[in-house]
Amino acid sequence: MLKWIELRNFKIHEELSADFVEGVNFVYGPNGAGKSSLLEAIAIALYGSRWLQKIKSRWADLVRRGAVEASVQLAFVGIDGVEYVVTRRFNSSGTSSSGTYLTAEGKMVARGDQDVTAFVIKALGLGVDEFANLAYIRQGELRRILAEPDYIDRLFKLDEFDELDEILRDVLADVLRRKERAAGRLEELRRRSEDLTKRVHEMEAQLAEASRDAEILKPYFRKYEEAEGELVALRERAAALEQETKSLRSLVEKLEEELVELDLEIEKRSEELRELERLEVELASLPQPDPSAEARYYEAKKIAEALSSVDLQLARSFKAEELEAAYREREELKMRRAEVLAKLGLAKEVVKVAGRAAGGRCPVCGGPLSPETVKKHEEEARRLEAELRRLEARLLEVESSVRRLERAKEEYLKAKDYLSLDADELRRRLEELRRIYEEQKALERKRAELAARIAMRGRLEEAIKSLEARRAETERRLSEARSRLKEVEGQLASLRPKLEELGKTYEELKAKAEAYLRAASRAEELTRQLSAIRAEAERVCRELEAARRDSEIHAKAEERGKAARAALKDVKPLARRILIDAVNAELNATFLRLRHKEALRSAELAQVEGRYYVVVSRNDGQRFLHTALSIGEANLVALALRVALAKALLGRPPFLLLDEPTEHLDEIHRKRIVELVRDLARDVRTILVTSHLGEFEEVADKRIDL
Repeated sequence: MLKWIELRNFKIHEELSADFVEGVNFVYGPNGAGKSSLLEAIAIALYGSRWLQKIKSRWADLVRRGAVEASVQLAFVGIDGVEYVVTRRFNSSGTSSSGTYLTAEGKMVARGDQDVTAFVIKALGLGVDEFANLAYIRQGELRRILAEPDYIDRLFKLDEFDELDEILRDVLADVLRRKERAAGRLEELRRRSEDLTKRVHEMEAQLAEASRDAEILKPYFRKYEEAEGELVALRERAAALEQETKSLRSLVEKLEEELVELDLEIEKRSEELRELERLEVELASLPQPDPSAEARYYEAKKIAEALSSVDLQLARSFKAEELEAAYREREELKMRRAEVLAKLGLAKEVVKVAGRAAGGRCPVCGGPLSPETVKKHEEEARRLEAELRRLEARLLEVESSVRRLERAKEEYLKAKDYLSLDADELRRRLEELRRIYEEQKALERKRAELAARIAMRGRLEEAIKSLEARRAETERRLSEARSRLKEVEGQLASLRPKLEELGKTYEELKAKAEAYLRAASRAEELTRQLSAIRAEAERVCRELEAARRDSEIHAKAEERGKAARAALKDVKPLARRILIDAVNAELNATFLRLRHKEALRSAELAQVEGRYYVVVSRNDGQRFLHTALSIGEANLVALALRVALAKALLGRPPFLLLDEPTEHLDEIHRKRIVELVRDLARDVRTILVTSHLGEFEEVADKRIDL
């Protein structure tokens, strides 16, 4: 059952919402009002891009002109009794995943175009093909069911029998290929089994021969192992003695070199000790330093730096009384300038007031104001202006003198303690003190250096004693190494003849031992190969048996495949007959309600020369095809057939959408269809029917005006 729908920017509808009720919902409006768009919006809401593919349309065709995005929301009740709300938002290029979703009782159950469509099909039990062919009769497509030869076969899904036959044919062809491959494999395994049996016999003979050779040579191999062990022990002993000889010779050379190095080091340290004794004498002969030289040098340097940053001439010219006099004059000038400015302002104000005077009287106080009085004030103003200019010029001169005297005071304060000194004499004294100071520093550095070197005398004497002890230890180790070297060389000389004699015996036994190893290795390899070939032969025998079984299975499968194809040819006509009978039971009842001529007795769906026709019978026994009917009568027959198909194939359809079903019909035919729609509401919970005429209003449970 459909509950409600909301559209935004869908085709001609900017915004539209409508509620649906159980029974007949009549969508009324003139041509172009968007009735068909409303029904198409339901198809889009339910099936999304699958519906567009079905009708070969695009998303861009659905978006209202000038809008960027459109949306459809539809509420419906599924076969499980749950109310669902599907939302699809889209633009001209398609839907967005986030804007396409399905909710059940407020909870999201699917998202995205394909997932939402799959859930809707499951919830309604109605696929897009059944919806397009049975539940939604689009405007102008009422008679399409009678015009297309294979339309009804597609509804019956009889084409699936042909697809199944093609699948069986492909399976049968694959079975034949497998059967041929199994036969080839069976022959190959037979040849392989015979070859493996022959190889087993050959390898058993080779193994017996190799085992006899190995048994004859085995005693020589034992003697070879004993000789090899003794030879290895003697060689290891000789190698150890040679290695020890080499190490001892290296040690003797190293100890001799170490003795030479120790003698040189002792001589070097003794020479350093004698040098320290000479330095002690030199340190005692150095003069004592003057401790006040550094302080006198830095004091003179401080005075010189202070004088270098001072203008001595300016400092010596400073007189405090001149600065005080300049300060007093500056203050007096500022006070006088303020008085003149006040008088000048008053004079100018009087002149200004006189300019506005009328009849020789003051406009402020009303007293007499003669021209002589005005002229006197003008002359006073000019005199005050001249005096103000002289005062400001003098004030600038005094300000300059104050700045010069203040700078002289700063220089004086910096150098007042040193103004009595002669600068040239001070520089000469500073240079002399610097020379004395540097000589004292050099003398102190030399004294510290000599003292530091002399302080090392004790460590140097200890080092000489340590070197002499090391020399005595090295001489002892050298004597022991020379003695051990002589002993090892004697042992090595007595071992070499025995090693040479045993080496000859070992080489004689080695050839026979290698022959034994080759024979034993060949026997072992033949044993391994024989075991592998026997295992391979057993595996081939098992595969041979399995190949025989596969060959039998493929032969039986071929027989069953041929039988299945033969049976399928008989089932397809039977299925068509059953479906046609079910449709005819509904078709005739519907036709009898729609007929407007009592002479028409019945109508039935029949297949004539591979094409479907509706055969109409008259009371007089005459029969004729629907192609002989008028357009109005053909519309009635097509509508009756669609209703019959929907009931026969869907049982109780969840809803029906009829777009202008009375198009091209006269008043009598329209009335019959209106009555049929009323009757259909007993089996279908929601019917939406559109018309630009008002004939459905009397049977409608709800009218929706556009």
